[in-house]
Amino acid sequence: MRLAKTAFILTAVFTFATFAQGQAPAQNVPAKVGVINSGMFANPTGGINRLVRALASLDTEFKPRRDEITQLLTRFNALQQVPAGTTPAQLASRREQAETLQVEIQRKQEDARVAYAKRLSTVTNPIRLSVFNALEAYARQRGIDVLLDLAKFPDGVLLVNQNADLTSAFVRDFNSKNP
Repeated sequence: MRLAKTAFILTAVFTFATFAQGQAPAQNVPAKVGVINSGMFANPTGGINRLVRALASLDTEFKPRRDEITQLLTRFNALQQVPAGTTPAQLASRREQAETLQVEIQRKQEDARVAYAKRLSTVTNPIRLSVFNALEAYARQRGIDVLLDLAKFPDGVLLVNQNADLTSAFVRDFNSKNP
């Protein structure tokens, strides 16, 4: 009986030791970190060409609305400049016109903001998705484990090695593959 107990204990110790050996902690491998500045993607010089062209197209598309709002603001400012010798009735009329114009300006500005945001999303989301996918593949090809975006953490990242910044190289690579 004592021999059976000893055999059982030895078997248990051996099994436990084998199990514990299989559960040894993995060695820590340093992560390779890269840095990108997505804010540079929209830069007209050195940015992602497709995104720059899309933003320029939007600018052209919304220029008439901007010009109209600018003209309304000019009229509004002119109404607020009261010429000398203006009668109280004329002053009241100018105030009423200015108030009406102010409401119209605010409405047009808000409509333009909403339309621009919707159009911006429609035009740029497919580009941003392709950039994200290309960036992910680019980092994977270079063995990068973590990619930090300086545009998201402008004051939170201290860049010690400028070679970690992949922005320019990625933009060149992306533009060459996506004209």
